[in-house]
Amino acid sequence: MNPLEYWNSEGFEISSYMYSLRGRVNKTYRTSGSDNTEKCTYTYNELGFRGDSIKKEGFKVMSLGCSNTEGVGVNHYETWPSQFTSLIPNGINMNFGTGGRSNDFITRCLLTYYDIIKPDLVLIMYTDPFRREFYTKDGGIEPFMPTVSWGYLKETDDGVKTQEYLTYLQNNNEDIINWHKNHLLIKYFLESKKCNWIWNGFFNIPKDCNEFNRFDGDYDMPFLDFGVDGVHPGPNHNKTYAHKLYNFISKNFPHYIYYLPKNKQSLI
Repeated sequence: MNPLEYWNSEGFEISSYMYSLRGRVNKTYRTSGSDNTEKCTYTYNELGFRGDSIKKEGFKVMSLGCSNTEGVGVNHYETWPSQFTSLIPNGINMNFGTGGRSNDFITRCLLTYYDIIKPDLVLIMYTDPFRREFYTKDGGIEPFMPTVSWGYLKETDDGVKTQEYLTYLQNNNEDIINWHKNHLLIKYFLESKKCNWIWNGFFNIPKDCNEFNRFDGDYDMPFLDFGVDGVHPGPNHNKTYAHKLYNFISKNFPHYIYYLPKNKQSLI
């Protein structure tokens, strides 16, 4: 497969080896990632993400991140994107968070689906900079992180070697530069679209990158509570973060969350 096809909606995937995005389109599961308790429900929309249907009309909030954004360990309505969107009249929760993925993935996901979603507001919770996306020599795409391996990078001979090489090459300076390139691509892309956006950089993102639309909001540990998996933040922690984020935007950028129905925008 041409790797550029992963940058359009027809070819977009989260992994070539396992955890297929298309395999979970319009499906509901009782487990996800580190959550094997079967105490939560994970329902995915027509794109394969844990958000509202893209056909819904209203104020569309596009959230991107890793498992903390997807909401592993909590129900759909207990995730921070859902709890934030519920504070906005006629808010639509377009949650593109995906467990185990990287800032490379966040960037690719945004650029692929932005024109399909046409969001009114974009919220990005960057994940740890040491995570990457890796394009295999046979045309696949796989998630990588030095602390753990799974799928292709664990279960195939070529993947095991690749995991070793990538881990050897990984270092903090390379991580930050890779994040910075992703951040600049996102920044200039959204500026070109004239789209309002807020980003969170609590995951080892340099504190001196202090841009006006950065909101760290104390999402990091210690968590106020945990999800049912005992790993990810729980409903109360997500609710507190969602309210802090909403208050930050209301105070500093109230026009970011002003909703006007599409059929009335031409009257302005």
